[in-house]
Amino acid sequence: GYVCYDFNKPIDFEGAEELKGTFDMVIIDPPFITREVWEKYTETARWLLKPGGHVMASTIQENAPFMKELLGVDPQVFMPSIPTLVY
Repeated sequence: GYVCYDFNKPIDFEGAEELKGTFDMVIIDPPFITREVWEKYTETARWLLKPGGHVMASTIQENAPFMKELLGVDPQVFMPSIPTLVY
């Protein structure tokens, strides 16, 4: 089901205790790309992930250093293939 999530309250949401440590993977595409926002999403991701869980995140190249620091992720080049999308 749907869980209402507010990134300003990283682990204060309905069902948080039941979901702790149950995710194999989290996908993060935040509405803002500042470090402060990523710190909150990181807290949530760590809460949700099983040991050895994986993260897929969407952000800008300039955030690579703190993304490595916060989540241990490295940039991956990806260009979606959508024929009708104008780049």
